[in-house]
Amino acid sequence: MNRLWVRLSLAFTAVVLLGFGAVVFATFSLSSNQRMQTLLLNQFERPHGLVDSAAEYYKEHGSWDGVETLMDGARSTLFPGSGGRGVLLLQDKDGKIVYSSFDSSQSATQSETPSEPLPESLPLADPRPGRPVIIDGQVVGFVDFIVAPSDNADAPLPWERSASSDFIQEVSIFLLQIALAVGILGLIFGVMASRGLTAPLNRLAVAAQAIGARNLDYRVPMQGSTEMREVAESFNKMAADLQSGENLRRNLLADVAHELRTPLTVLQGNLQAILEGVYPLEKGEIARLYDQTQHLHRLVNDLHELAQAEAHQLPLQRLPLDPAALARQAVELFGPVAEEKSIALHLTADTNAAAIQGDQARLMQVLQNLLNNALRHTPEGGEIEVAVTAQVDGVEIGIEDTGEGITAEDLPHIFERFYRSGMARDRDTGGTGLGLAIVRALVEAHDGRVEVFSKGKGTGSRFVVWMPAAQSIVTSIQ
Repeated sequence: MNRLWVRLSLAFTAVVLLGFGAVVFATFSLSSNQRMQTLLLNQFERPHGLVDSAAEYYKEHGSWDGVETLMDGARSTLFPGSGGRGVLLLQDKDGKIVYSSFDSSQSATQSETPSEPLPESLPLADPRPGRPVIIDGQVVGFVDFIVAPSDNADAPLPWERSASSDFIQEVSIFLLQIALAVGILGLIFGVMASRGLTAPLNRLAVAAQAIGARNLDYRVPMQGSTEMREVAESFNKMAADLQSGENLRRNLLADVAHELRTPLTVLQGNLQAILEGVYPLEKGEIARLYDQTQHLHRLVNDLHELAQAEAHQLPLQRLPLDPAALARQAVELFGPVAEEKSIALHLTADTNAAAIQGDQARLMQVLQNLLNNALRHTPEGGEIEVAVTAQVDGVEIGIEDTGEGITAEDLPHIFERFYRSGMARDRDTGGTGLGLAIVRALVEAHDGRVEVFSKGKGTGSRFVVWMPAAQSIVTSIQ
């Protein structure tokens, strides 16, 4: 009973039965003897109705003599054919019956079954003596209508006002049969509709259980209504994001383990060799071990810094900065290194470039990582161009080299952690593999963006950092 489709099925069936029950109740109410009598009597009192016609007849003739012609005409108009299923009565002011359509219908059909004698009058104490016929403020008679009895011989006479019509009984049975049929159909339809509505939810539940069981390849079929399709699409996107995150986590653990294993292996091997007397305990050997500890220290610091930047928890001291001066400082810092490698390092700065707002140490770290990457992949005799250009609502700092270039396969992954262009290259000469990932995280922490362009291997590469102008940052904050 606690299943959603069961509840929906019962709800559909209840709504159908309640709606049909309301129709049945309204039909019974409208077709009851009292309701039919009330409706007809109200019809008699309408302007130029039977009551007005009877009053005009009495006023013209001074009595009810010969009123049968008027009443028979009214009966034929109101109840054509067999006279209907009711008795039309006219009483004088004392309650004496002066006309009855019951007698007329009996004589017209010439029934072989003798009818009960008609009383001369109905008691005036009756709570509903009909509609009065009034002339000059005086009641001269009453027009009444009583529902006819059934054909059952034991049924009461019409003027006893307690008989039930066969028609009502037939209608009741017919409506009950329809109610039963509609209830069954409503139950069947409710079960089918509710199962159809809850099927996508069941599929989502199964998918959630599969995702919870680490089956991140599971996807929900895109079926059902628009809303259910949107839910399924969102669920599949969530599953894809979880799968991508899980893959990144596994790759990160594998890369971190690989990066840590190399210096640790060197340290362990050298220390063991010293303990076994293979290597003498000299200052040069200790310096080599110290270099490995420095590499481990840089790797741990880079990982911590990257994690802080990606989590938006890296503290930044934002101040207005001159991008041209920032680039000039970075170029001057790497000038001696470029000269030593016989690489020409140039700077061109647009004097119209707007000021930017950011942490000077972090932005300098971005430029240093990019310049260090360019120097590492540019051979002797190559060139590196640093350009600061004014852009709409921002400043663009480009670093272009004539080095190795980046293949189309490597280009989409160049900013991923521990990714190196040219995976076969020795890791010991390629840094920690976190420099460009840190560049992207720091630039995005400053509301900027970084992109890379390259036409392929041997064509060089161009890294572009876009930073918003200090004025646009202030405006967006306000």
